[in-house]
Amino acid sequence: MTTHPHGFNTPRPNESSGARHVRGGPPPGTPESLTFVDAASDAPDHLQITNLRKNFGGAEVLKGVNLDVAQGRSTAIVGPSGSGKTTLLRLIAGFASPSAGRIALGGEEVAGPSTWLPAHKRSVGYVAQDGALFPHLSVGANIAFGLPLRGKAAALRVGELLEMVSMDTSYAKRRPHQLSGGQQQRVALARALARQPQLMLLDEPFSALDAGLRVATRRAVSQTLKQAGVTTILVTHDQSEALSFADQVAVMRDGKLAQIGSPFVVYTRPSDRATAEFLGDAVIIEAWMEGSLALCSLGGIPVRRPPVQGKVYLMLRPEQIRISSNGPIRGRVVDTDYFGPETTVRIQLEPILVDAEHPADPHQPVGGEIINIRHWNAMLARPGTELSLKVVGEGVVFPWD
Repeated sequence: MTTHPHGFNTPRPNESSGARHVRGGPPPGTPESLTFVDAASDAPDHLQITNLRKNFGGAEVLKGVNLDVAQGRSTAIVGPSGSGKTTLLRLIAGFASPSAGRIALGGEEVAGPSTWLPAHKRSVGYVAQDGALFPHLSVGANIAFGLPLRGKAAALRVGELLEMVSMDTSYAKRRPHQLSGGQQQRVALARALARQPQLMLLDEPFSALDAGLRVATRRAVSQTLKQAGVTTILVTHDQSEALSFADQVAVMRDGKLAQIGSPFVVYTRPSDRATAEFLGDAVIIEAWMEGSLALCSLGGIPVRRPPVQGKVYLMLRPEQIRISSNGPIRGRVVDTDYFGPETTVRIQLEPILVDAEHPADPHQPVGGEIINIRHWNAMLARPGTELSLKVVGEGVVFPWD
């Protein structure tokens, strides 16, 4: 029987079903002396959502959502359009009332069967997708809007807030149309921070920015909120944005949270195939689960605590499959997509027999699949090239449909 060249026996850390207590295991090959722990700590929950439901007419948009967010931590709610994520954000903000369920902020119930606290009393900041600055007001007046301060006290506070979002105080005299998109978003954040909210809600605030500006603005906003100790909820449909921004990621699909955990956990150990494919490129092939090995055309891939035995789908991330001069797997390059720093390489695997002792066993995959991998050297992976491959790390399996 073909065996995988890497034997990983790293014990799996205990994992809790609680939304913010999920622990991420170490990456493959990490020494046992190093422990990777979810960024969430034992801080008390600031936001608690319990069995939240929302109906619009006869359509149920939210179907029993449960979510806890720790004080001072950030959570990204990521999902496709129409999954219910913006509706959830509006309910937290107090812009709409739930059909059922409860919302608590700082231990105080703000929405429930017999409770309703209006938005302006919830100590919640909100930054919309377009920033929603007042075009007829200066930057300073936008930030000071709603502040109880006047005169020099207001100007001093505006200056502090501009510095908090890494902008010079001279910007206070400008109008929104004189700012770049990233600057407008930072002004919107400063305005939201002006009233010192305990919870910040971000509704896809970076989606209208170009790629380079989006990354820089996202990083600046994230650092500002962390330094201020503000609990944050980001709603986005951008997977990379969710994974890079937050301490905790909640994947929403069809009005429910399909998985909640640290970015590392949800990416490397997705709960189902749909979540795996939504969070990034995935190599999914047929396999036969036998003990702790998934037998497939890539060899015997180790799997931690497989949920089932027998016929399964095996999931690997493209970066786990690497070109190696002495790799045990053979394949031929079909074509490539060049993206500058990396190239996506489509490879047809060489037909093999995983279990040579039982050649007639119909359960054993025989190869020939086309898979995608990533490589930095486009010249090495020209169409028609024969390559040797190896798999690094462990796979995840999903039950066969």
